[in-house]
Amino acid sequence: MFQATHVGRDHVRVGRNNQDGVFSSPSVVVVTDGCSSHPQSEVGALLGARFLGHWLTTQRELTADLPLRAIDALCGWLSQSTLALGPEVEANLERYFLFTCLAAIRVGERAMIFGLGDGAFCVDDELVRLEAGPDNAPPYCAYRLTTQGSRPEPQLHFLGAATRLAVMTDGLNPLDPVRLRALIATAGLERNPLTLQRRLNVLAETERFTDDATLAVLGS
Repeated sequence: MFQATHVGRDHVRVGRNNQDGVFSSPSVVVVTDGCSSHPQSEVGALLGARFLGHWLTTQRELTADLPLRAIDALCGWLSQSTLALGPEVEANLERYFLFTCLAAIRVGERAMIFGLGDGAFCVDDELVRLEAGPDNAPPYCAYRLTTQGSRPEPQLHFLGAATRLAVMTDGLNPLDPVRLRALIATAGLERNPLTLQRRLNVLAETERFTDDATLAVLGS
């Protein structure tokens, strides 16, 4: 239940905010990544991570249909939030709510990772990077609500037993696997959770991350 985030150099250069969102609790971690071509997408990314994270903390069983139920709940929240902003529903969806999501949840001895879009995840020592798709266009959750949307389906990436789970946005993809696994396995987080943020800050400077990079770890 540890998290860290760092704004990318390309965003700093043009005065843009960190467009990633993150949520962490003892049983759930979520990362979201706003659409870079929409400068206000961090609004949806930040709020969406919190909504999805809190919704998942209420779940008491991990079943194969959980990812779809979670995304349906997220879409319901997106619809209500967008309607509250005014009649330009699709314009507001694109302005504020285009973001990918990747979540890990643990219930008892079982764990699950699922999401919509790119990024990466780690189950114990197994690292998996997720591609954005054709033309670097991730399947944003909000597309399920647009009239011309493709209604992308959430992907179940892992269901089983694991000691440590981690989810991250694609800003960390340039980091080589050895360093990335070492970052995820940072020791002493229980004593000082800020250690993960400090290590990410150092890596971001030495590796010169161009995109926002966010990581959330569930487990020891």
